[in-house]
Amino acid sequence: MNVTLHRRIAHLDMDAFYASVELLRYPQLKGLPVVIGGGRRAVDEALTALELSPEVQASGNPRAFIPVEAFARLKDYAGRGVITTATYAARQFGLGSAMGLMKAAKLCPQAIQLPVDGEEYRRFSRMFKEVILQIAPQMENRGVDEVYIDLTHVPGGQREGGRVLARLIQKSIFDTTGITCSVGVAPNKLMAKMASEFRKPNGIAVVFEADLQTLFWPLACRKINGIGPKADTRLQGLGIQTIG
Repeated sequence: MNVTLHRRIAHLDMDAFYASVELLRYPQLKGLPVVIGGGRRAVDEALTALELSPEVQASGNPRAFIPVEAFARLKDYAGRGVITTATYAARQFGLGSAMGLMKAAKLCPQAIQLPVDGEEYRRFSRMFKEVILQIAPQMENRGVDEVYIDLTHVPGGQREGGRVLARLIQKSIFDTTGITCSVGVAPNKLMAKMASEFRKPNGIAVVFEADLQTLFWPLACRKINGIGPKADTRLQGLGIQTIG
């Protein structure tokens, strides 16, 4: 008996990826506003020295026992660096990716600032992608923290529109890395990427072609991947404010 397979494409986005990796290193910062961005400063070198001190080393988990007061604060930053990512606690203050660190310091001076550690983020990136490939072999890399996955022909990929398999992938990644992710499943990549924002963080959104008018049309044009500020301004000038 022939069974009609509906195209099921998932977009998987790691939640505040760089910040999440840092919170695994420094669990004492959980729940606090933290931004990742800029290069290493003297205070970061002092933090490394503190990690290597005999007292902290004797704790068994050196990084976890560093007092919060030892970390650099945004209020002390001076330079032209930008935020790479921010914890969800920091986003409550209006901080976000690509924002200048000096501007961010005015909005949330008490936020903790950590330097970018590309090597560590790439290590975790390889880990979560290996988990995905063990479950669903058709994966398209879209950077260090996001991928597209074709669930169409994967066993279980059709169940509940792909939700069952997405949940398995999500749980497997968390069990391996300790980091959460958000997944959008849809008939194509564009809809899947937009859907992955619907249930952030640590959520799953499953959408179908029939949802296009109700879920997508009311959204602002900027929600479409590829439409930036300039294109949005031109659309606004034409009186076009929503996708519909």
